[in-house]
Amino acid sequence: MKNSGYNDVNRRGKKSAQGGFKMIRTGDVRMNDEEMKDLYVMMLSLQSLQNRGITIKETFHRSIRTLLLWYQQSENMEYLDLALLHVQAYTNMGFALDDREDTVRVILEKTGKKKEDFIPRGYLIGKKIRLNKTQVRSMIGRWKPSRENPMTISEVIEEIIDRVKNHAEGRYIYQYSRASGSTQEEPEVYELVINEEESYFYDVKNFRFYTFMEE
Repeated sequence: MKNSGYNDVNRRGKKSAQGGFKMIRTGDVRMNDEEMKDLYVMMLSLQSLQNRGITIKETFHRSIRTLLLWYQQSENMEYLDLALLHVQAYTNMGFALDDREDTVRVILEKTGKKKEDFIPRGYLIGKKIRLNKTQVRSMIGRWKPSRENPMTISEVIEEIIDRVKNHAEGRYIYQYSRASGSTQEEPEVYELVINEEESYFYDVKNFRFYTFMEE
């Protein structure tokens, strides 16, 4: 199979108003503005599918297997380009990439990439959180109990830790609205997802993902 010229993929620039090309670096792959938008759309799509009972891990692996098959049938490098975007989205959401898994291994070999090339960097990256009160608290913005939100921040933290440790499968929403005088700010919404294959915490307002490491 042909592999020449792949290092130029993902380096297509977009001219800025000042001239030249504006590039954004994510991991070891350079991305222009449009490719970065594609990355965020892909992250959002992966997150949204779990609401239909399809896990992020399942979606990721099925997608890259299909893209690799299409590449093998056509030798069109765009399929590998898109597969790498899936890999970057997956790692940016805080999930660990297993480079021993057959499909991932073949894609990395075909493109001359390494697992280390996809360490999340830049904007809106996922973060691994230890299951202790300090780190779980760091995922959540300001929180003050109210009639609509009676739980204290300590209760929220303890509930999250308990649910993750006991693998209480489900989708849990935590919402907090700050009212200022006669105006009310946009609510902060957090989603805790626990299923058979994965557990993660999603900050909806800031589009940020957290995965967990047990103490």
